[in-house]
Amino acid sequence: MWKMRRLVPLVLVFTLLLSLTGPGRASAAGSGGAGEMVGYYASWASAGGYTPDKLPAERFTQINYAFAKIENGRAVLADPVRDGKALRELTALRKRNPDLNIVLSLGGWDESAGFSDAAATAGARRTFAQSCADLIAAHGLDGVDLDWEYPVSGGAPGVVHRPRDKENFTLLLREVRAALDRQGQRDGKRYVLTIAGAVSGGYLNSIEPRAVAETVDHIFLMAYDLHGPWDTCTDFNAPLHAPSDGPPRGRASVDDGISSWLGQGVPAEKLVLGMPLYGYIYQGVSRENSGLYSAFESARSVSWDKVKAEYLNRPGCRQLRHREAGVPYLYGNRAFLSYDDPESIAAKAELARRRGLGGVGFWELSQDAGGELIESAWTAWNGGRFQDVPQDAWYAGAVERVHAAGLMNGTSPTTFSPGGTVTRGQIAAILYRLAGEPAVRGSSFSDVPASAYYSAAVAWAARSGVAEGFADGTFRPDLPVSRQQLAAILWRYARLEKADSGARASLRGWRDAGEVGGYAREAMSWALAESILQGTKDGTLQPQGRAARGQTAVLLERFRGLLDNP
Repeated sequence: MWKMRRLVPLVLVFTLLLSLTGPGRASAAGSGGAGEMVGYYASWASAGGYTPDKLPAERFTQINYAFAKIENGRAVLADPVRDGKALRELTALRKRNPDLNIVLSLGGWDESAGFSDAAATAGARRTFAQSCADLIAAHGLDGVDLDWEYPVSGGAPGVVHRPRDKENFTLLLREVRAALDRQGQRDGKRYVLTIAGAVSGGYLNSIEPRAVAETVDHIFLMAYDLHGPWDTCTDFNAPLHAPSDGPPRGRASVDDGISSWLGQGVPAEKLVLGMPLYGYIYQGVSRENSGLYSAFESARSVSWDKVKAEYLNRPGCRQLRHREAGVPYLYGNRAFLSYDDPESIAAKAELARRRGLGGVGFWELSQDAGGELIESAWTAWNGGRFQDVPQDAWYAGAVERVHAAGLMNGTSPTTFSPGGTVTRGQIAAILYRLAGEPAVRGSSFSDVPASAYYSAAVAWAARSGVAEGFADGTFRPDLPVSRQQLAAILWRYARLEKADSGARASLRGWRDAGEVGGYAREAMSWALAESILQGTKDGTLQPQGRAARGQTAVLLERFRGLLDNP
């Protein structure tokens, strides 16, 4: 009896320590914010030069190594030599981020054939579960991620299916959870169990969503491949929202996928929104509608790195953005390219945060070697980069999106200075970036040094007629821009892009309409008609008021909407 009284407190203390130090915490490393940041690192990435040491480990809570396989009912490494080396290098990342979980992912598109057999009987489930526990313990890993593509039906040729896969999947997960817990008791840690799941109704009908969610630490939503080369016409890989202008068949979106899971009673905090670091390029498409919803001759996937390097600045290609779908696309030379960029990735992370999800993640990390999309998602997930932009500010969303699009930079790494004014040099640089930074020789203005960040932008703006210099040969790049000057500059750019529809609004009725300069009257009329510029509540236009940076971000976002939907 005495020994038992002494033992109980010790057990309680030990259990508490495990709960505090074990994996499965809900805090993104380096962020100070709640939630998971998950990335899949593929076994083939090292061969392409993207070795584990290049991963931005500080940004993640979990990295899944993909993929191990099922052989004779047991979890095994697909290539013990290659995979063993990669796993050692991945676990070494804990030196940079002690809170990072390194998890072994089994299955995927090519290695899901053995799941149904492994789940079919109680004995098979015990064998598979114990092999998972043994394998991760042998390699010093933190858990298991199951990517069964797919229970009941679907998947690659050769995948075995059974009607009982639906119930057996739950039983398999419970058996794996039990095996990991037993292993954890021996090792003094808690092992992670996660899955990857599709966002289609067919997948949800083939599993028991709530029972699955109760068993796993999180569910990685594969919110991509909503459309692809298997379709009969071009469409978006991962639209944020379903476009109303698209064909009725197969309408799908990231937002709809989240709603489908939540509608099954799955807690939002158990869902991690998976995002693609790649797109699809379709060849042989029609010019109509810039290739969107067109028949095509061939198609293939393209990494974000390749999109940047080979397509965004290719002659004859036009960059577009579908405002309703919330994603960019590109058309040119009879090719249509659907992809995600920093702005659309940030919008998805913002959506995940607003809907209370448990985190965000990516397939597959080597396709964004520079970490540009990852950083954009991390920033948006953690509430925005800039400390001086309140999340509920009327301009906050616009600031994040124009920053993610690379159009406006902060005044420091943590400040945007939304109340600061925009200068002539700055607005030239912003629109030059929007134009895709076409090749141009340096500025010839006496007050624009060749070394200035806006030198090429000023030269482009002057030669294209977007912004003019002064009679004395200066451009005066540090001169603040007024509201009417900004309207005039945007109007000239719209005309340059043939995006002026001819709509005009009367300036009558505005109390300070007489203060609008002659050069800016038509531009102000155009800006009001297109809802780019709006008056104040007291019935004034304030044409000579300075354009603040937060306000400019909003006007710029409205203007981009006009360009994308002329």
